[in-house]
Amino acid sequence: MSMVDYEKVMSAAEQKCIQAGMRFTKRRKQVLSVLIEANAALSAYEIAERCNAGNESNMPAMSVYRILDLFQDQNLIHKLDIANKYVCCAHISCSHEHDNSQFLICGSCRHVEEISLSNDAVQALQNAASAAGFNTISPQLEIKGRCSRC
Repeated sequence: MSMVDYEKVMSAAEQKCIQAGMRFTKRRKQVLSVLIEANAALSAYEIAERCNAGNESNMPAMSVYRILDLFQDQNLIHKLDIANKYVCCAHISCSHEHDNSQFLICGSCRHVEEISLSNDAVQALQNAASAAGFNTISPQLEIKGRCSRC
């Protein structure tokens, strides 16, 4: 991500926090920055480890979890349930509505690509689940594979 894009994403995230009545604290900025720079899915402990690298103050994993929960509520990040890891939303700085986000996860390098499926495709999946006797709780799909770099 270029420096301009990075600044745009951080600014948009700060605005979303302010609109929600939250402060965009140093620790929150640090957690989001780690996720942006990682370009891969990270666990809360991996985020804490990166936040604490070279810093005098220590950020406990519990604090990271609280920040991640806040960011999820504001749609700044996504939790990948299969891996129990987190990624920065690819659409933080966009001003338009988004389709249903789906995730392609590289099993080798952990790179995550956020893609959108049409509402029709998601509805077809939900209909198939319903026909099989399942009620969908979340239409989020996580597809594991190998990225073009690997």
